[in-house]
Amino acid sequence: MSQLLPHETIVKASEGDPEAVAAVLSHYSGYIRTYSKIDGHINVEMQEHIIQKLIESLFKFHFDR
Repeated sequence: MSQLLPHETIVKASEGDPEAVAAVLSHYSGYIRTYSKIDGHINVEMQEHIIQKLIESLFKFHFDR
């Protein structure tokens, strides 16, 4: 992954903006697919678990302004 997510996107995602959350999930989709593989096949339950944990962590992330 050669490009970082813009700071503004991360801030909006942590505030619950659906488009920003989708952008974060899209940005990390390759990692999500890679780490949801079991025996070389994508495990849908694991993929959903990873997505859920990523979304939960976005809402726990706070910025000092």
